[in-house]
Amino acid sequence: MVIAELFSAEVSENVLAALCLRPERLICLGSRSVMTDRRIADLRAFFRGRKAAPQLSFLRVEDRDYAGAGAAIRDILAKYPDCLFEMTGGSDLLLAALGTAAAASPLTMFELDVRQQTLTVLRGSSRELKPGPQRPLRGITVAEYLRLWGGELAESSYTLAARLPEQLETDVADMWRVYVQAPQIWTKQCTLLANLCARSRSSGLTVSAPMPEKCAKSHIDRLLKAGLISGYSEKGSVVTLSFRDPHVKRTLTRAGDLLELQVFLAARGEPGFFTDAVMGAKIDWNGGLDRGGTMNEIDGLLMHGAVPVFVSCKLGSVPKEALYEVDSVAARFGGAYAVKALVCSRLSGSESARKAIRQRARDMGILLVEGVDGLSRKELARKLEREAMDGPGGRLEAPKN
Repeated sequence: MVIAELFSAEVSENVLAALCLRPERLICLGSRSVMTDRRIADLRAFFRGRKAAPQLSFLRVEDRDYAGAGAAIRDILAKYPDCLFEMTGGSDLLLAALGTAAAASPLTMFELDVRQQTLTVLRGSSRELKPGPQRPLRGITVAEYLRLWGGELAESSYTLAARLPEQLETDVADMWRVYVQAPQIWTKQCTLLANLCARSRSSGLTVSAPMPEKCAKSHIDRLLKAGLISGYSEKGSVVTLSFRDPHVKRTLTRAGDLLELQVFLAARGEPGFFTDAVMGAKIDWNGGLDRGGTMNEIDGLLMHGAVPVFVSCKLGSVPKEALYEVDSVAARFGGAYAVKALVCSRLSGSESARKAIRQRARDMGILLVEGVDGLSRKELARKLEREAMDGPGGRLEAPKN
């Protein structure tokens, strides 16, 4: 099978046909301003080393060269008369040239819905094209997706590809049960435990140090009951306690980590939908080409086939700047298919301030999920899945209470 792909500025549109249909050859036809040398190199790097990777060819035409576009299409048909044309992307000029070619020859054209992963035959027929839902994409990782946009995944806390700590599921479930009992005090209590660890001479699981302000007794009692800490004692100003394991220590002393892990495990529990998930992602905007270049962080980046889901997690206060954080990263690496979500427990500020944040989220196409402490992982995953399937709608998810 040979597919001619109308090259798009949206990178998701350039890989979907090859990943779904696995052609022997993929011919990319694009305008010079869109199909740049960097984009060509990024696409070659994406397919390099992948199983059943197609042979790649690139044909570039000038932006306003209608005759040149028509000639390129005729050349493709002369060499590959059974070529199938995928026309999800492409400039207006290329689409017009393809329409003219279709009037003169019985070529076959089809398109793919990136979100739904469904194929529609627009003209002609082929035994190799089966309209409807396509094979679920399981191979696009976050790192690969970022490279398609010229970026690089520089660091991450957790990924689906890496081996997870054996106690991760149990630890997060136990900590989440503690959190939902008093979500409003979680951030401060984590800060106090972090201060204790910083003051302690020991860097192991058992820490001891004088504390001018101690954790709330109710919080400590809940941690003890859950078995997350043990051996807790106070002697004057000196507090001593032991954490269950290194992972619990890390999460109890980093306020935002718990919600990131909850989102991560929600995505991990839906392997048929989310093909990859990375938490605590640090992204190099220029793929390591510029030393000291622009870096951005995002709490979570999930993949549904070729659709990226950018997630910001806020357990504490949620200023309006939080919306711009997720929006800026998605604008650089997401394109038209980017899904943006802000997941939080409560919005901060007055009612008018909260109302303004909700309206701004709608305007920016950001899914705002409030009341996350009242959601199961399954319910959280379903909200993110609906947004990935339906596209950015900026729908407000109101809290349950």
